[in-house]
Amino acid sequence: MKEMKRRLELYSFYDHTGLERHLERMARKGWRLEKIWNNIWYYRRTRPRELKFSVTYFPEVSELDPEPSEKQQIFLDFCEHTGWKLAAVTTQMQIFYNENPDPVPIDTDPWLELDTLRRTARKSVLLPCLIFGALGLINTGLLIHTLQTDPIGLLSSGSGLLGAWCWLMLLLLSVLELGGYFRWYRKAEKAAARGEFLDTASHVWLTKLILASIILMFLYWLAGWVSAGPYWKRILGVVISGYMIGILFFSGTFKGYLKRKKASAGTNITVTMFLVFVVTIIFMAGVTWAGLQMAQDARLAEQEEKAEASMYGYLADPPLELSDLTDISSSDYIQSSTGEESLLLEQFEQRAVPKNGAEDREGLPQMDYRVTLVKVPFLYDICRNQLFRDRDETEDGEIPEGHKAVYEARDPEPWGARQVYELTYQDGSGFSNWYLLCYPDRIVEIWFSWELTEEQMRIVGEKLG
Repeated sequence: MKEMKRRLELYSFYDHTGLERHLERMARKGWRLEKIWNNIWYYRRTRPRELKFSVTYFPEVSELDPEPSEKQQIFLDFCEHTGWKLAAVTTQMQIFYNENPDPVPIDTDPWLELDTLRRTARKSVLLPCLIFGALGLINTGLLIHTLQTDPIGLLSSGSGLLGAWCWLMLLLLSVLELGGYFRWYRKAEKAAARGEFLDTASHVWLTKLILASIILMFLYWLAGWVSAGPYWKRILGVVISGYMIGILFFSGTFKGYLKRKKASAGTNITVTMFLVFVVTIIFMAGVTWAGLQMAQDARLAEQEEKAEASMYGYLADPPLELSDLTDISSSDYIQSSTGEESLLLEQFEQRAVPKNGAEDREGLPQMDYRVTLVKVPFLYDICRNQLFRDRDETEDGEIPEGHKAVYEARDPEPWGARQVYELTYQDGSGFSNWYLLCYPDRIVEIWFSWELTEEQMRIVGEKLG
């Protein structure tokens, strides 16, 4: 039978009554809090019983102090004398339990409790919340700007979506912490004026939901990272993700080790930060070297298998190649593919460039195309409008009328599309052979170095639409 349970508790720093109720429920289930280490709460199995818990704050202490100060020790001795046993300590929070069903409370003055909480919050909580909230607000503003200027670039990138979601959730958490604290504090002041204590309001379920959404987004990004691209990219993705998680536990464990060795708070933080810096530099240097080596090996292997082929193959078999439209062999070209994919959008680009040694290189046909696959229907018009604006200069006030590049509608039937536009020049220099093809769930941008026949248009529609 398991004797120890480990949990990550997500209660707000000021939510002492929520924590007390939670710990009392755990005790009734046979789990008593034993210690808090690296933000992990450890519960020891005991017989189920009714215990009373009290969460108090001591703003003068630091989590790096090797031992309690004289003032703190006097307070601890007083609590023990009145039947309150110390269960665990984390930073300025101290948690006691009492076996008496109706114990004398530790805090007897609501104004004193408020002052202690206020000083604790000012010392270690409010400033980090304000900083993270400001960063979240700034990045949310940048996110809104990006959604207006380049929604496809953001929404088709798994890493972009992960970063945007994390900043949004960080902003929400900061608002929850600060808003909840100040709202409770104002009400608690009114209650203290009447000589009463005010229970805190928990929103731990919402915090858990936010954390779960971040974890799910991270796992989705990680799955996409390690499942696509060359093997060296997959390996590095797993290694870097493991390091990002491991370094947090490493720094916390090392701080705890120095604390047990009675190192001063200043020495502890200096040595820990220096060690983390050194480990990070060594790790990044090793990852960079290993990545370059694996990339070089992969490139050599790719060149042996297919001469002058791009090692950045996003698609092993592109849906449309020059050989589908002409009698030119694809082996005369360097094929390169790039792509991004997320839950909302997928975008890939294919390019075919004649090899340097190809005969009549300048006269060989060329083709580039980019396909935007819209997985969520309501994003379709947003994507189409962006792709239209990227090249159409109709609304560009800096370019004089008569010299703009504009999209003109073409017959969509040969392409099998809903709408087709071709980029043309108002100055009469002709057509660009650059097309925008609109299909039900995707939008294709495609360029040719020659004039297409209707048969070739049909093939493009079958391959890409």
